[in-house]
Amino acid sequence: MDFIIPFVGTLGFGGLMGYGVGYAAKKVSKLALIGMGILFFVIQYLVYKGFVHDVDWGGIAEAGGHAAKSGGALFWKIVTYNVSLGAGFVAGIVLGFRKG
Repeated sequence: MDFIIPFVGTLGFGGLMGYGVGYAAKKVSKLALIGMGILFFVIQYLVYKGFVHDVDWGGIAEAGGHAAKSGGALFWKIVTYNVSLGAGFVAGIVLGFRKG
């Protein structure tokens, strides 16, 4: 029974830290989406008023997709760097992201 106690502590701590990371990640992603919506509106307003011409939305979408892929990979690399908290951490991230 004594060999289980360290794992329970690690799972609990990992789960708690994962929950915090997941919760914060969802809040930050919501703020980023709000910012992108405001930016889209401002660009469209400038096009409507004639200050900006020929916006390449396809290029912007492609750049945004690339940034999202590399940003997601970087986020996961940073969050899991030197973390041996395992399943509790991953489960915590999922639960935190769902709750946030």
